[in-house]
Amino acid sequence: MIDFKHIDAVSTEHALSVLAQYGEGARVLAGGQDLLFRIKKYIVQPECVVNIKTIPGLRFIRSQPDEGLRIGALTTLSAVARSLEIRESYAALAQAAAVVASPQIRNMGTLGGNICQDVWCWYLQDGFSCWKSGGKFCDLAGGDSRYYGSIMGGHLCLSNHPSDTAVALAALDARIHIASPRGPYVTAISDFLPGHNWSGTRLQSHALPADEVVTEIEVPFRPTRSTYVKFALRNSWDFAISSVAVSAIIEDDVWSDLRIVLGGVATSPYRSREAEDLIRNKNISEELAHAAAETALQQAKPLKMNSYKVDLSKTLVRRALLSLAN
Repeated sequence: MIDFKHIDAVSTEHALSVLAQYGEGARVLAGGQDLLFRIKKYIVQPECVVNIKTIPGLRFIRSQPDEGLRIGALTTLSAVARSLEIRESYAALAQAAAVVASPQIRNMGTLGGNICQDVWCWYLQDGFSCWKSGGKFCDLAGGDSRYYGSIMGGHLCLSNHPSDTAVALAALDARIHIASPRGPYVTAISDFLPGHNWSGTRLQSHALPADEVVTEIEVPFRPTRSTYVKFALRNSWDFAISSVAVSAIIEDDVWSDLRIVLGGVATSPYRSREAEDLIRNKNISEELAHAAAETALQQAKPLKMNSYKVDLSKTLVRRALLSLAN
């Protein structure tokens, strides 16, 4: 493994100062599950790793009916999955956190880290000269795209976004709080995860500049019902081949304020507004759920070896919708 400087940040301001000093040569360490693996594989070679686990006040869950849900970026995935408040009012998020990898990883991994993690494409991991490692094209375009390749298009890199919780948070209309040397700000998760994005010299899966830190995740309260369903090769031990999160306000069996978001199929959580429009202000039936699933995948552009994910994703959309209707 390469040599690098390790700095324990004592405050958010301290972390920002170090990040500004090292620029593109710095990386933020939260749970460490993603970053340390990439350092060992020489995928990233930082000059400095800034440990933010030592910053007090970034590990909390607060839920108020009039303010919604606020979760510190360093809150572990296991704590999110166990939280009674989240399970009752934001079920999709608790369900998504509960199926991230293994119990040991959930005990270490953080919510902020999970939404900021990078892709797990095997071409990148095995040292191929792909877009993310400085090459001229994405190997998934004509290579082995069976599991982690997008079926909804993409640009430069065709590897799908790996986060379970990001899909649920997108369905719950979450906002991301960010500390920056230019002042704190809040952004919608759809803007935070736009697909693969250039930041300085880095092609990454999120829009966070190298000198900024996620501090908090906020979910507005709405009287919705929500769910998250996932298919993976080894159940919760693996990344999603496909997943679906749905949230909706359901009154007298009529659906409104609806969000349908797919994971494991695109370079960012993929929201199908067309499927939402089809269902909105209607009663869910098996026929309507089937039509919504067809509509949600109508823009699919599978790669050479992953066309099966289209039918798989349709099945998960139907399953998610009907589970909320019951």
